[in-house]
Amino acid sequence: MLTTFYLAGRYFLRGRARHISFISIISCLGVALGVFALIVVISVMNGFDNDLMDRLLKFNYHLTIESPDKQLLPKIKARIDSISGIESSSVILQTQVFAKVDKYIVPMMVKAFDFNDEKETRAFYQYVQKDIKNEGFFVGEGLYERLGLQDTIEYYPLDKTFKLKAEKIRGYFKMGIYDIDNNYLIIDLEKAKSLSPNYYMFLGVRMKDPMDAKKIKNIITQEFPHGLAVNTWMDNQVLLSALALEKLTMFVLLSLIALVASFNIFATLMVKVVEKTKDIGILKALGFTSRKILAIFSLQGLFLGLIGVFLGTVSGLGLCLLMQKYHFVKIPVDIYSIEYLPVFINYRDIFLIAVLGLLFSFISSLFPAIRASRLSPCEALRYE
Repeated sequence: MLTTFYLAGRYFLRGRARHISFISIISCLGVALGVFALIVVISVMNGFDNDLMDRLLKFNYHLTIESPDKQLLPKIKARIDSISGIESSSVILQTQVFAKVDKYIVPMMVKAFDFNDEKETRAFYQYVQKDIKNEGFFVGEGLYERLGLQDTIEYYPLDKTFKLKAEKIRGYFKMGIYDIDNNYLIIDLEKAKSLSPNYYMFLGVRMKDPMDAKKIKNIITQEFPHGLAVNTWMDNQVLLSALALEKLTMFVLLSLIALVASFNIFATLMVKVVEKTKDIGILKALGFTSRKILAIFSLQGLFLGLIGVFLGTVSGLGLCLLMQKYHFVKIPVDIYSIEYLPVFINYRDIFLIAVLGLLFSFISSLFPAIRASRLSPCEALRYE
């Protein structure tokens, strides 16, 4: 085994033709470029996905509980708060109003919670851009600018009378999600109840770890087996599947860079086999088996892949760490709602990328290695 590694290393480092060394360098750089691109792009996509999920889960809830009897929700809340893993829970009201802007009627969603609830208020206020008054609607920034709102908003509540009302604008917020910033109004829970007799109430629950949503759901359904509808954020399979498919598609496309680069390893080793034909004949005449010859040349391809993967991983991970710390890659804040390119480093993804790069390199080296192992000593030494 030591002899095999020694010969693989010797053939890898030395060759009679200078162009072989140049092709080897190009092969390593190609693999490095593919690994580098995969690590950076996947880390940026992870950053965007995490940022999006973070915004969605801060406006929405990890778990929602619905009851036919709205009066039971405060009692259920008291029990829910005692369950381990629950960060907070709040009674939430949702309804709809129809804003009157000049001659137009614009439908809007109204979300209400108890402003005396410190945790819920603190979670919302991190997105408040301006707080002008002590009462009234908080309006999404996109809605505020799009409709040219000022101090008040006129609206028709969701009621049979359809009577025009007016309410003060308390301030505006920006979540960074288009549908929310352009369609939602936020108001205090008790005030919202007076807007219309037609509203929907539920209990919104946030957990310390969002991944525990299904486990907490099982606990709740066992304790309250009848009458409650419990849903988790994980039930939104359309969004989760879309994000996963996007990431998988980008991963496959960028993997083609590493795959194409691995063809250079194939070309390099084919030239090596031709150059070392005499050596292969001598080694076989000395008793080296075909398996050992196969190992010698396949190890050379693996060495090329290791160097390329190492360079690509170090450079890619280094760039991601710099982007994560210094935020020097700026993006339009009015489009993405963040000033810099978000980066999240998932070391499991990086490990998979490194393994993929090594796998491509090893597979590319197999055909030249098999060809070398099948050379007979007589054929290899005939013209020497």
